[in-house]
Amino acid sequence: MAACLAAAALGADTTARPAFANTTYFPGTIRPDHLPKVELDRQLIAFYNDWKTTYLTQACGPGRYLVRVDADGKPMGGGTAPRTLTVSEAHGYGMLISVMMAGADPQAKTVFDGMFRYFQDHPASSDRGLMAWNQIHGCANAGAPFGGENSATDGDLDIAYALLLADKTWGSKGQIDYLREAKAVMKAILEHEVHTNASHLLLGDWVSGDDNPEIEYSTRSSDFMTSHLYAFFLATQDRRWLNVRDRTYFIIKSILRNHAKETGLMPDFISRLNQSPSPARSELLEGAHDGNYSWNAARYPWRVGLDYLLYGDQRAFRALGPLNRWARATTGNRPKAFHDGYLLDGKPLPDEGSDSPAFIAALGVSAMVSGDNQAWLNAIWDDLQQQPLPNNDYYANTLKLLGMLVMSGHWHKPLTPVWFDTP
Repeated sequence: MAACLAAAALGADTTARPAFANTTYFPGTIRPDHLPKVELDRQLIAFYNDWKTTYLTQACGPGRYLVRVDADGKPMGGGTAPRTLTVSEAHGYGMLISVMMAGADPQAKTVFDGMFRYFQDHPASSDRGLMAWNQIHGCANAGAPFGGENSATDGDLDIAYALLLADKTWGSKGQIDYLREAKAVMKAILEHEVHTNASHLLLGDWVSGDDNPEIEYSTRSSDFMTSHLYAFFLATQDRRWLNVRDRTYFIIKSILRNHAKETGLMPDFISRLNQSPSPARSELLEGAHDGNYSWNAARYPWRVGLDYLLYGDQRAFRALGPLNRWARATTGNRPKAFHDGYLLDGKPLPDEGSDSPAFIAALGVSAMVSGDNQAWLNAIWDDLQQQPLPNNDYYANTLKLLGMLVMSGHWHKPLTPVWFDTP
């Protein structure tokens, strides 16, 4: 049932709606400046409404909401089971989008709470604080060989961050104690999705029982949510989050120095973390391009870029400088010319197209770190507006919306505890 049908049955949420306010990003960062703020917001809200009508679904129980990844009729990849309904990655995205659009959507809290209830209904087998990564039509977890009851690290990281934002947005005195639930997810991530000794992000909770050193010492670049990790430290005062963040930046620096010095590109998967971090071999986990800048790594500039925009981490700034310069040069400052995947030396992957919003939107976030990218950032925003939702699939459309949230100034960070003194 599409969200537009479900909406008719919803009453207006009586919770006071927060203002649709802009976030103050780190000094010296930029936003698109060729359009008035009101127009950026109008375009964001229009695409959000299209996305919500298409993908947000009330299903699988009373008041439950989920992001239906096959709602557009396009195939879903990423190792998902046939007849996949949703995945934890999509669920995390949906929770982030709902809480950050709360100032523009009176249904946002109802949707967010319904998504949280769905998350509770589908725990990973390892821990109720993690989400089973893959559900199929009928609402059951996917079975063997898809491991639907296992977790995927990215979805859990986003769910925890979204719960922290919900605590900031609506408070935790209602039916759901968002802060307590966020801390439960963070605790489970540390226990099951972070390497105990090496402090890198694991691919999921299943890695500890995999008994495969190659997998144990591998990580996924799209999980490099360094701003999330810092927010988790601020929320918990647990310095293990700083260790994970530092380890992530060490991996990034090592790959860029030894494998992508000129391009700034990052591979989908990185292996040999117990030796010298290296691009993964072909077919490590998902396919032939596991060691290339492909559909997973497309998210890397967005994930790392946020750490500079929100917290001013210079490691993020240094990592993204080469990527921004190379992307502008290789396309002649034309976003449409950016290919959907590259070898780390900058050669386009031969079996892919170009101009997918999955790649372009993340480049927009990366461009925001420096004023010399202003024309490039403006061109990226305009390129995205020329791509209507039916032209792309769930993945590209959702990453476009997430990127637009950042570029328009509406990506939020959680409350900063009173004990924390900003330097």
